[in-house]
Amino acid sequence: MARTYYAAILHFFDWPGILRQSNMDALEHVTDRISDEVMHTDGCDGEGHVGSSYLGSVMSLYPSGKFYMPWTSNQTNDDVDRDSRFGAALDKAASKHGGWIESGEGDPTDVYFMRYWTIEELQANAFEN
Repeated sequence: MARTYYAAILHFFDWPGILRQSNMDALEHVTDRISDEVMHTDGCDGEGHVGSSYLGSVMSLYPSGKFYMPWTSNQTNDDVDRDSRFGAALDKAASKHGGWIESGEGDPTDVYFMRYWTIEELQANAFEN
């Protein structure tokens, strides 16, 4: 089933749109200084910047639709197994597109695709967005 999740994630997620949004998010952080020196802020090391794209919430993306806490009593082994396999497939798909998956800082139920974009990639894509 993990292979099925992976195939579905590759097919049904709008990866060109996700990549475009992540690129635009990174570009937004450096646009004012892209021709000068890049400001050193969170996610920026002077050679590039991290951009994000919101994918949805755990409740809408994961098979069980549940967010687990240590004291949760409504999870089943089947739910945990399916959610773990889906999460692994999502990580693999993100990696295939040069990124990774993170949860939200303010809300850990939010799921984001993250990608590091070099200044060269941002400059090349600045006029395409």
